[in-house]
Amino acid sequence: MLLLHCLACLAAVTAGAVLPPPWADPSQNPCAAEPSGGWQLLYWPDDKKCYRIFQRGYPCPETMELVPRPDRKGSAECACPPGSVRSARDSRCHQLFRLGGPCDDGQYFAPDLDRDDRERWGTCEDPSPCSEKDELFWPKDKRCYRKHARGPCTEGQLLVPSTMNNLIGDCRCENVPELVTYFWAPAGTCHEHYTMGPCQERGGIFLPGGQCGCDPSLPHFHNGTGKCYQLGGIGPCSPGHQFLVPAGGSKAECICKEGHIKWFGDGACYRPYTRGPCAAGNMYSVNTTATGMAVGCVDVPCTAGKLYFPGGKGCHRVGTQGPCPAGQIVLFQDTVKTSIEGVSYLGMCGCANADAAAGTFYSSSQAVTCKPPAAARKLQQQQQQDVRGAGASPRRTDALLQPQDPCGHRRGTVAWTDLSCKQLYLQGPCEPGEWVVPDRGKGTRKGRGWKMGKCECRPGFTAVPVPGDANNATACQPPTVTLAKFLNMSEEFNHNHNNSATADERGDGDGDDNNGNNNGVRTR
Repeated sequence: MLLLHCLACLAAVTAGAVLPPPWADPSQNPCAAEPSGGWQLLYWPDDKKCYRIFQRGYPCPETMELVPRPDRKGSAECACPPGSVRSARDSRCHQLFRLGGPCDDGQYFAPDLDRDDRERWGTCEDPSPCSEKDELFWPKDKRCYRKHARGPCTEGQLLVPSTMNNLIGDCRCENVPELVTYFWAPAGTCHEHYTMGPCQERGGIFLPGGQCGCDPSLPHFHNGTGKCYQLGGIGPCSPGHQFLVPAGGSKAECICKEGHIKWFGDGACYRPYTRGPCAAGNMYSVNTTATGMAVGCVDVPCTAGKLYFPGGKGCHRVGTQGPCPAGQIVLFQDTVKTSIEGVSYLGMCGCANADAAAGTFYSSSQAVTCKPPAAARKLQQQQQQDVRGAGASPRRTDALLQPQDPCGHRRGTVAWTDLSCKQLYLQGPCEPGEWVVPDRGKGTRKGRGWKMGKCECRPGFTAVPVPGDANNATACQPPTVTLAKFLNMSEEFNHNHNNSATADERGDGDGDDNNGNNNGVRTR
């Protein structure tokens, strides 16, 4: 016991404190005092018994599981398992985006976004017809994808019409007549034609009939290497290129990717205003002159936190209006893949809300009109109708048209940036490992007597930097990962200490293994 206590203290100091979950406090949860795995048990007050966390069925309804109540420490409640929500038709939990279930024939089960309730509910929806004949509707993102393409499916499956509704796509792979030409017998997988698919040898592509090969008559054939490559990929080209068929051509060529300019020093293509082929502290500059295009390396013109606008517009801080039209602000380029192309020093103008337009590569978004989020527009329209109907005076009208609290001062809720209402201490619109909390840094908004919400790591989760992200983004790492790292480090340390008293002097014995085990408990 003393050793375990010392290890816990060491974990808090060296590996970062691993906070116990709220339901592990015996003063809040009587079951936490159980001698064996008490922190995995929850107290059910109706029968005063302990039940395992995430247990499905009794004391919960058949399709629900036992989970900690987020707004009451140590208390349990019944909720639908991840990926499922309740239906008002039968009060049972059903998997989202599935056909059938509680829905009529041809309908799919989707989240009910109009229902403002602490509990998650679903509704039945009809698929939207796709504009193209050979496309299928995918309920999860409400987009259309080409039939027999991989689309949203996992590797080795293709999109085919659902047996329950031929407008909706389903991911499958079977050696049946519809998929026989896409079927790869050695692995039992299905792949799109003219892609790399299962082909291991470079220069071969997956051909109709389930074979890997190449033919000089194909547009995928490259004369220089005598091999075939998938269109749209890098193929045999230098970095920054794509292997594509040019307009009016019949054979694919190496063409600079969109938004990239060729650097003749090494033949590769780079995105302007990134470091590109230049030395540290420089950026790849592109200027159009009377005689053509001049490219070269110049000093980065802006200090940290500011972005560059060509044409003499200078450097401007992110989030300010800068040289942008009214209603727009300076933004990072959202089309830049930082991990591949490097940090972009070029700014663009765009909208700051959820209805933002895409903007352009060179920040000339004069035609873009920023609109308030859809929820805010709906709220404002409703307020205008109410005010006009009441016959209020102009001064009274201005006061009444100020945005109202979308939560109606309801306890346990906060307003969100799109003026919708969110339940506190649930994941809601946040990323995995996060939950909605009050944004105490803002207090109450100007002229608005309600609290705003933000996303924050759940207790026990640790914010860690996302590798390669230039904006210093973080992700919330579950406590089981941190604990597993610590336990593995401790085990390695004890092993080395017992086998060699001079391990520290030699500088070895510093094992760090990331293979963790959560003892069968799912981290939500």
